[in-house]
Amino acid sequence: MTKKFVPLMLSLSFILVGCSKGLGGSGGCPTVKEFQKKLDNLQPGIQIEKIEKSPIPGLCKVVIKISEFNKALFYTDAKGNYIISGNIIDIAQKKDIIREEMEKLNKKVLDKNTLAEVEKLVDLTYGNSPNVVYFITDPDCPVCKRAEPVLENLAKEGKITVKTILLPLESLHPEAKNKSISLICDKKGFQDLIQGYKGANLCASGKEKIEKNIDFMFNKIGVTGTPAFIFPDGEVVIGWVGPEFILNKFNLR
Repeated sequence: MTKKFVPLMLSLSFILVGCSKGLGGSGGCPTVKEFQKKLDNLQPGIQIEKIEKSPIPGLCKVVIKISEFNKALFYTDAKGNYIISGNIIDIAQKKDIIREEMEKLNKKVLDKNTLAEVEKLVDLTYGNSPNVVYFITDPDCPVCKRAEPVLENLAKEGKITVKTILLPLESLHPEAKNKSISLICDKKGFQDLIQGYKGANLCASGKEKIEKNIDFMFNKIGVTGTPAFIFPDGEVVIGWVGPEFILNKFNLR
């Protein structure tokens, strides 16, 4: 999503009352072509992927394409005169509808061939369980540091094997790339990563490997943030996941 449009969408949140009078009287939705023209007048460059009826009376769901790998959504009325963004809470179900829809839209599931490519990128392995969790991490990422002891404990208990792929986000963490390269060049392990290892060895093969990781994650499967987790069923989860989520993936309690 363009930087300009993010605050724009957040500023256009509405509380809808009396939908039977003004919004969505016909029960239909604007066409993509019709609404794209209106959106272009408001903020050019936003690509609408589809518009469909919403289970919320009087509203239509608009799915937009942010990048090759990511989508976003907002809602509009039947005539396409309003944009509704932000949170829409289903009171009875006690859930955030937009958040749930966003998770569905952006759920990533890799095929077997792509999983095989992921396996080839593994930099550090810890544990001996057949239950493999691929951990994509930046050595200086704070949320990744929260995840490390969780993964370490599960591996020590024999419940999972952690296969780590280093993905330094240099624009956020200037030292992360050299740390990642030195971990590879000095043949260090998962616990060295946890302890914050930083060596001076920046060998050519280590530099090449990190560039390969970055290219694959960013350009092949759309992982541009850390931590990220890839599971044997192909599901990719970007962001924090707790031990319960991981154990449930393998039907462990």
